[in-house]
Amino acid sequence: MNVKMRADAFAAFGALSNYGIGAHKDAFLEQIHATLPRLILHLHDDDLAVRYACRNTLKRFAPLMEIEGLLALFDSHRINSDHRSAYEDFVRDFTRQFVQHLSSRVDTFMASTIQALNAPWPIIQANAIYVSSSILSLSDDPNILALYHAQVFGMLVGKMSRSADAVVRARSSLAFSLLLKSTNLISWRAARLDQADSARKGS
Repeated sequence: MNVKMRADAFAAFGALSNYGIGAHKDAFLEQIHATLPRLILHLHDDDLAVRYACRNTLKRFAPLMEIEGLLALFDSHRINSDHRSAYEDFVRDFTRQFVQHLSSRVDTFMASTIQALNAPWPIIQANAIYVSSSILSLSDDPNILALYHAQVFGMLVGKMSRSADAVVRARSSLAFSLLLKSTNLISWRAARLDQADSARKGS
């Protein structure tokens, strides 16, 4: 909860990237992926010092991740902006790159992001809602959709109806609309309905 400690922790982790080379690279890369959800969520923290620390840390991590699209994204104007709309544009671009190039890590990223829905800061809850919904709307992995479809939709309904914070309710409504328009989710739901219908006819 201490703002200075939060900012210093993100900054210190970024500084450790100097040692993420050679024999230590693979181990440090695993630590990057374990912390990446928090960095993305706190990139739009209420506190400017925390935002700044997350920006710098992501920029230091980008070369180690060796994904050209992320390298450019982590150096774009969107990551440096304090505007909500720029952050959400960044999230959409990031999740698109993440789903495309790091599909094997989507499950653990989603699990960690969903945990943040219980964060003590409404802005982080709102960010977690938007990040998790963006990933789900872009994923075409039936296992990911099966694991998180009902969970995320249920979470959005609960947040829209019960949250006391306007930013959480607004992001929940936006995320709900995003998911309803997702062609991947529409196709996945249609396939499940076809399977259920075939099972009924065969019984």
